[in-house]
Amino acid sequence: MDEAADRRLVVAAGATAAALALGGSRLMTAADDPGRDALDRIETGLATMARRWETMAPSDLVERLDVIARHTETMAGRRQPAAIRRDWRRTHSRVLVMAAVAQGDSGMSGRAVVSARTALVLARHVGDAPTAAHAGVVLAELAAYTFNSVDDGLSLALAARSTAPRSHTAILAMTTEANIRAGRGEPVDRVMEVVLDAEKLARDVPTAAQGYALDGLHPGYLPTFGGAALVGAGALTEGRRRLTTAATSFDRSRAPGALAAVRLYQASAAMHADALDEAQTLATRALATSAVRPTAWLTNGIMSLANRARSRGADWTGLVTQAQEWAPAAV
Repeated sequence: MDEAADRRLVVAAGATAAALALGGSRLMTAADDPGRDALDRIETGLATMARRWETMAPSDLVERLDVIARHTETMAGRRQPAAIRRDWRRTHSRVLVMAAVAQGDSGMSGRAVVSARTALVLARHVGDAPTAAHAGVVLAELAAYTFNSVDDGLSLALAARSTAPRSHTAILAMTTEANIRAGRGEPVDRVMEVVLDAEKLARDVPTAAQGYALDGLHPGYLPTFGGAALVGAGALTEGRRRLTTAATSFDRSRAPGALAAVRLYQASAAMHADALDEAQTLATRALATSAVRPTAWLTNGIMSLANRARSRGADWTGLVTQAQEWAPAAV
């Protein structure tokens, strides 16, 4: 979301809250209902933010989503018709899932867990299975990759997949499942099976523009994370082929975060192939690509690759220093 649009969203939210405070509990259910109008503006703002997600620093996203989350929580608790209150709660859960992702990207792991868990409970309460599944995916990734509990991560990914099995969030869950299985050292055929199932489902779910997967998936998502899973499982040829496809799917100016992820996974593939110089070049490109968008996961990924390189006699000290200086400060 650009600055002007963001200001309009926050001002509209504040103005609506003030109007409701002055008007007491008297809410209309007509098309010009201020609660409904405000909700529509929030949802429009979230869609805009999702499209601009890759070009915004996670710290900025955290700050802006905090403002929106406070407002949606307030509105969801007000006396108003049940249908509108339910929709506010649904929107609040969607805001919290987005906030959890941004918090995780910013190294705020504890806050991300709280946001994702709250989103999961709210989404279940209002019957929003895709958002509940998305929250489950966020929790699965945090468990597996931040808190090093891969068994819990796999269980959460499987639960998320079953929560909304025909939605785009099932694909998020399946790619997370595939990557966790690869990290656990499961057979490549098992990992490939999950990736192929995800690719089959992707033919029937809505596609989306580059950015956050709010209501659909960009076509580059699956080759990125499916390719990463296959590389991790040892299927280098198949994994690299998908990652090459993914690299052509994202524009650096519009999706630097996604393209940085592709480059990082390509660096991992080069490491698996014992091409250490190529791996360092790709990791450096990943950091440069996402220069305006510091994320904890990219720093951690580079550090992990650097440790593997060091065990093989390569020195990535300069790149490690850059990544550490660039990393967002954890809270």
